[in-house]
Amino acid sequence: MSRILQRLRKLEAQITDHSGYVPHSEAWFDSWAERYDRFLATGDGDALEGMTLDFVDEMIARYREALAKETRQTPLAVG
Repeated sequence: MSRILQRLRKLEAQITDHSGYVPHSEAWFDSWAERYDRFLATGDGDALEGMTLDFVDEMIARYREALAKETRQTPLAVG
């Protein structure tokens, strides 16, 4: 079973999506984040063509992670 999982991971690493990057890699996230920022700045819906829910899920997960870090690092207010 472990050998099958290793082979699957190797194959997954070679697969690219519409963006041309391996899904869930840092380059993949950065590419979609840049396109999302361009959409917010210009309103150009073409920038989002091919966007997947995987990117949205990853963006939400990173946002929650950042909030959790901020909460842990913020000292309690005294007063």
